[in-house]
Amino acid sequence: MAAYSGSKYLVFGVTGLANLITAFSISSVGLALPTIAAGYQVSQNAISWLALVYSLVPCCSLLFFGRLGDLYGYRRQTLFGFVFLAVVFLLTPILSVNLKILIFFRCLQGLGYSILISIGQAILSRTFEASKLGKAIGINVMSVSIGVALGPVIGGILIEHFSWQAIFLFKAPLCIAGFLLTLVVLKDDSMTGAIKPKKDWIGSFLFALSIGLLIIGLNFSDIWGWLSGQFLICILGSVCSLGLFIKYEKRIEYPLMQLGFFKNAAFSLSNVVSVCMFLTNQMVIFLVPFFLVNILLLKSDHSGLIMLVFPIISMLFSPFGGGLTDKYGTRLPAMSGLFMTGTGCLIMSFLTESAGIMSVVGMLVFLGVGNAFSVPAINTAILSVVPREQKGLASGMIGTMRNLGQTLGVTCGSVIIAVRQNVYAAGSLVISNDVYLKAERDALYFGVIVICLALFLAYKIPEKKI
Repeated sequence: MAAYSGSKYLVFGVTGLANLITAFSISSVGLALPTIAAGYQVSQNAISWLALVYSLVPCCSLLFFGRLGDLYGYRRQTLFGFVFLAVVFLLTPILSVNLKILIFFRCLQGLGYSILISIGQAILSRTFEASKLGKAIGINVMSVSIGVALGPVIGGILIEHFSWQAIFLFKAPLCIAGFLLTLVVLKDDSMTGAIKPKKDWIGSFLFALSIGLLIIGLNFSDIWGWLSGQFLICILGSVCSLGLFIKYEKRIEYPLMQLGFFKNAAFSLSNVVSVCMFLTNQMVIFLVPFFLVNILLLKSDHSGLIMLVFPIISMLFSPFGGGLTDKYGTRLPAMSGLFMTGTGCLIMSFLTESAGIMSVVGMLVFLGVGNAFSVPAINTAILSVVPREQKGLASGMIGTMRNLGQTLGVTCGSVIIAVRQNVYAAGSLVISNDVYLKAERDALYFGVIVICLALFLAYKIPEKKI
């Protein structure tokens, strides 16, 4: 049964609004962090939790909500997700009298992110036939790029002329529009009268605990130290939780994750490639603003305009990348995109204080095209091997791998630069531009190595022309 009512292309309005709202929430709030920190009179380290929890909560919960969508229907979950986020966005500026309460609401926003994004790919998979799925995913990626691009622009206007609270209020009407559009477009796909499998609460907890401890440990490794008790406890706890999760999932009748999927090379390799791709991509995007502001000495607003190159290029080329997947299969566009991403990463490793702005723009073009080619191909490869009744689980897995890769990208970039700066500074308390650039170069070399691994694994993915 189709997942839509009326023109199936209206489905892009539902999934697109979900993507736009959640992506806008990342880039706009990131811009507001200095203002929020000044308003609450807190440190940069304390305010960083607003960014961390919005990434951490989805990493831990996307898989659960993807499975929940399979069991109770994508329409019902989408409606609830839009309403939930609208209420949270309205209450956030009203009740956040201190940073702790704001962080709590940011966690709720991350939960709303999971509710909506976990099933977006599944909705497309049920709506479009296999021969057009790649292009559909490519078009859907455009809305993410639009949200990322609009975040700094609209967010900057709202912060400048109103307050940081306005960036949350602005998103509430978009959520209401998404709710109304879902009512019209999506058909009721709940399993009426059917016996629903039990929810795997224990498996969900163990998976969330494993991912959460891993991310927290890595994120604070440069502060705690690699041999500190806190870091070792987090990593050991993550490994043990994952082991218990795998053991438990093998025993129960209705597991959160069908581990048998990982016996399929296309599924398992595609998920690893996805993590590698987003890790490198996000690490470069994380490092570029520091290079523009601290090395090239550009103003923040000019740097923001240059950063728009990445989402705009990704938006323009994503439908083309998806079309390549439909026409040639997943391997060619995936490897082409990874090669472009690796090339962009390598280009940035050569940039110095004398680099021109066009060199940075060219590098961002490579990253944008790489993202536009590889994301539809890899996502299509994952969705194509999962049965219809578990598309939500596959969609949740796609979101989990994306968020895990992006979080690891920022973490790895921060940790490598912090460690290598100490090496190159040789005990000096002053970090010169030369020292920073050498440390940044090492982080980017790490990104190139990760992409080379991804290229090798992508070549090993069994070819399947969609």
